[in-house]
Amino acid sequence: MHESTLAKRYAMALADLAAEQNLLDSVGRDLTTFVEVFQTTPGLAMLLTSPTAARKDQQAVVESFIGQAEPAPVTRNFLKLLVAKRRMALIEEIVAAFNRDVERRSGRITVAVQTPKPLNKAHIKRLEEILAQGTGRAVTLEVAEEPALLGGMVVRIGSVMLDYSVRCQLQRLKAHMMG
Repeated sequence: MHESTLAKRYAMALADLAAEQNLLDSVGRDLTTFVEVFQTTPGLAMLLTSPTAARKDQQAVVESFIGQAEPAPVTRNFLKLLVAKRRMALIEEIVAAFNRDVERRSGRITVAVQTPKPLNKAHIKRLEEILAQGTGRAVTLEVAEEPALLGGMVVRIGSVMLDYSVRCQLQRLKAHMMG
């Protein structure tokens, strides 16, 4: 997913503020909870992102969430700011950028891996070790099954994709044989 520069700026400012108060993890959990509610509540996204919706209605919805979830003060003020500036349409991008920034600050990285069949725990652990050595960071794997792959795997580290699938190998072989 490509984020806008504006979403990245909001995310970095929030991460800086949360880090100053030693609340990075707490704010991250609060934002994740808010986005889950945002995505799963019918009509909520439309109300919060509509430029024609009354700002007081949007503020009331955010206040309701704040009353129920009791987020950290930093998160509370940030959500109110997004409503006031009519930037709630960026919330998902902001949260994704925030999470990446928190990972970077903590020396972690999330790596997406697609395989044709589920990996066992030993394979996952070994793959994490290899990727940690290659990236110099602690690795969290997001493993997804992709039955269309004949074998092998596809690894995504940020914007870099490493395709070690059998299909890709066969395509390379074909291209090499054709000259």
